[in-house]
Amino acid sequence: MKKLFLAVSAVLFSLTLTFAQDINPEEKAKATVTEWTSQLKLTEEQQVQVYNIVLEHKKAKLAIKADTAQTEETKKQQIQALTADLDTKVVELLTEEQKPLYLKIVEQRETKKKEPEAEPAVQ
Repeated sequence: MKKLFLAVSAVLFSLTLTFAQDINPEEKAKATVTEWTSQLKLTEEQQVQVYNIVLEHKKAKLAIKADTAQTEETKKQQIQALTADLDTKVVELLTEEQKPLYLKIVEQRETKKKEPEAEPAVQ
């Protein structure tokens, strides 16, 4: 009986972890807008507009990643183009005071992307 209980618990635990990783695009977009609101001091109107842009970006990015017919390099290029489009649309909504702050966010994102590549593989 204990073995059955442990087996069921292990299965439920692994299912919980699997579903915990599946954050939907809406939640990711909300988190991004919340973070950017604190960093950029977005107005309520800007928050709504940025949310819609970020949500569209997150959904498109998810669709690209899910497409099994494309190579990883093609996906990477499409995501880079998508991100560039996101940046262009967001910058258009920002005031002159907010634009330099957003550029810092973009720089941090680029630095964060390059960090794992720079680290040597652990053997």
